[in-house]
Amino acid sequence: MAWYGARTFYRWPSPESRPYEERVVLFRARSLDEAVELAEREADEYAGEGGFEVLDMVQVYRISDGDEEVGAGTEVFSRLHALDVPPDEFLDRYDSGPAHTGAVE
Repeated sequence: MAWYGARTFYRWPSPESRPYEERVVLFRARSLDEAVELAEREADEYAGEGGFEVLDMVQVYRISDGDEEVGAGTEVFSRLHALDVPPDEFLDRYDSGPAHTGAVE
């Protein structure tokens, strides 16, 4: 069983700005396809609990073959962008304004 990071996307029901959310969640799976299935199932559960809309995209990244330790400093997701634009323009495309982050304790 390998470790996978799965990136999923949501739209919040907030009446004023309806923000979007991106999440990266870890899974252990036998294959990429199984990791996608697990991510889709978890996304549906998460969205149902929060009243969010699940957007139709899942991106999965293989982290390790399963025998390597996953912990602090482990890369859990990476995506290359093949864009021929200056760095400031690239960052402007992905800076969506103030970010709201938080941890559940």
